[in-house]
Amino acid sequence: MKYDFDPTKPVVPIAYPRLLLDMMVERGFTRLEILEGSQLDEAIFDKPEHRLSPAQFLFLILRCFYLSKDPSLGYEMGLRTPVTSHGFLGYGVMSCANLEEAIKLAERFVRLRTVLITFRLYTDDEFAIVETSTNYPVGLLRQFIFESLLLSLARAGSFITGNAMNSGEIHFDFPEPSYYQAHKDKLPPTLFNQAANQLRFPKAYLKQALIMADPVAAKLAAEQCERELALMDISDDVPSQVRAMLNHQQGHYPQLEQVAERLFMSSRTLKRRLQQAGLGFQQLLDEARKRDAIKLLQSTSLTVEQIAQRLGYTDPANFSRAFKKWTGDNPSAFRPERK
Repeated sequence: MKYDFDPTKPVVPIAYPRLLLDMMVERGFTRLEILEGSQLDEAIFDKPEHRLSPAQFLFLILRCFYLSKDPSLGYEMGLRTPVTSHGFLGYGVMSCANLEEAIKLAERFVRLRTVLITFRLYTDDEFAIVETSTNYPVGLLRQFIFESLLLSLARAGSFITGNAMNSGEIHFDFPEPSYYQAHKDKLPPTLFNQAANQLRFPKAYLKQALIMADPVAAKLAAEQCERELALMDISDDVPSQVRAMLNHQQGHYPQLEQVAERLFMSSRTLKRRLQQAGLGFQQLLDEARKRDAIKLLQSTSLTVEQIAQRLGYTDPANFSRAFKKWTGDNPSAFRPERK
């Protein structure tokens, strides 16, 4: 499925360009030197929620090629990309019951991590095949993208199953590059001039239980991915984006400043955008608390005091007053009838 592509929209998670930056710093280049001409502030690379636009990321890759004079950067990028760099999607993949479930989760939510690439899983008589393709032309960087992507998938598969990387093989649709022989011992078996760009491994691996399988963690990670995907799909609707972010986590909701930062705008701009829609941040926060309070009252055995604490109220009486203002009833009225 193709999506509208805006090369200036911030959709590339900062984890990937930060890894590239770190690789170059290890080679002796400074951050300022690497970022020259990009108009990027080096401070953004230390903000986990930040994203670059595809145009900024592709510029950064080209800059690294220019400085390093190393055409094999894609190999290094793929081999060094940890599963955790994929955010909640990475944690979800690690927590799935088996490899097939993990790949299908990644296939479902890949757009959270890249808008440039999609992939699909299918099988033949012997192999499970993850076939990748580009959504948009990427020009000179096509080879880098496929090298880094397929090697990162192979590395992730090895990490979550415990199988050696060389138990599968990689297919590229381009000719063998001059730098391959110098790196082949670190790579899975690799074939060039193939019909498609693929990661292939024995079909039996699909049902193999994963080392860190955890059904509860997998469910929570998938729910978070759903919320993040909803944010991408309503990117021009600021009130809907704020509503999607207002989920209580570990006893608190994100503050105005945190929400604004995740939306790549100032607090003042966020307030103005909400006012233009006839809304305020506190109003949306009360909506979220009302929604979550009703859900907790109806679906859990938590006491009113415990629910109040979860929703950020230090005084249960304040929560009860707020709840009656929202609904016209006391919290106890929303408890299901006991049989």
